[in-house]
Amino acid sequence: MQLGESLFDIGYLALVVALGVRLLLENSKEAKLFGIMAIVLGIGDSFHLLPRVVSHLSPGGLAAHTSALSWGKFVTSITMTIFYVLYYYFYRKQSGDYDNKKKILIYALAIIRIILVAMPQNNWGSANESYQWGIYRNIPFLIMGILLIIWSYKEKEKPGLKNMWWLILLSFAFYIPVVLFADKYPAVGSMMMPKTVAYLFIVVYGFKYFIGEFKAKSILASSITMLVMGLLAGAFSREFTKFYSFNEDTYLNLIHTHSLALGFLALMGIYLLVRNNDDRKILSIKKSYHTYITGLTITVVAMIVKGIFTVVSQGRQTINQVAIAGISGIGHIVLTIGIISLMVKIYKFETENNIIKKSINKKGLAKTS
Repeated sequence: MQLGESLFDIGYLALVVALGVRLLLENSKEAKLFGIMAIVLGIGDSFHLLPRVVSHLSPGGLAAHTSALSWGKFVTSITMTIFYVLYYYFYRKQSGDYDNKKKILIYALAIIRIILVAMPQNNWGSANESYQWGIYRNIPFLIMGILLIIWSYKEKEKPGLKNMWWLILLSFAFYIPVVLFADKYPAVGSMMMPKTVAYLFIVVYGFKYFIGEFKAKSILASSITMLVMGLLAGAFSREFTKFYSFNEDTYLNLIHTHSLALGFLALMGIYLLVRNNDDRKILSIKKSYHTYITGLTITVVAMIVKGIFTVVSQGRQTINQVAIAGISGIGHIVLTIGIISLMVKIYKFETENNIIKKSINKKGLAKTS
């Protein structure tokens, strides 16, 4: 369970931020807005999820990281509020509902929520957070969620809003029991994982709506996205190991180069090879391309978890290293299948193109003679 949640948390953060970065590359203002939403969601959740990953991979467990977990929840409470304010603007644009009374109501609820979150009575940073204030601060948040669910449901036929109402509904359906009962029944806290899945699907559905057909431009945009993610991975590796004063080798040191070589450079090379082909041919490599991206994602996520484990485990076997090696192996296998499949198809493209060129040249010579 410790390893499973760690992989899930890191995978979720990487995907949400990467999809957000990718959306920022689109020309549409609405796509950029949704990209900012995704990045706010990912960065905000990282303040809570990274301490959980560190807790799972270190000998002290959750009990030794109560302060970090508590302050992480504090940050996430604010960023989630901002996320829903941004979602309201997405809803407003997609639905054409420009009722300013609704905007004022959303802003009022958001401000009240943030003020309640900031109150010292919450006891942030301690092992004894106020259960009562946990309810207080979530009342305006719940009202905001209910309003967005109702409004999105009424406009569900509008572009981009079809699936949003029930995903927001699911996120709150899993979240509210945690607020009410996790203090007395800790097992209820596991409902935060399906809540996180709901948020992931909000981003995925938004991404699918804004990203059109698979074209050469899609590969180029993914290459640029991997460049950004590789730079972020390098910064994270440097700062994380510095924070723990860890100077030995770790898989975190390899994430930067792997993301740039297997992500940015490899995808840029594929783009340069296929960009002059017609859309039908490029569409035919979509499955192989996604297989490659999936394998790369699994590999990088496993490396991040393994790297964090090396830094925080203090030489203790807090997780099953055979399991993490197996997951990394699966990632490498999928990665290999994807790149081989891509290269075979690209080779066929070049072969077909050469045949067409020779046929055109022969016809030209025949006309000349």
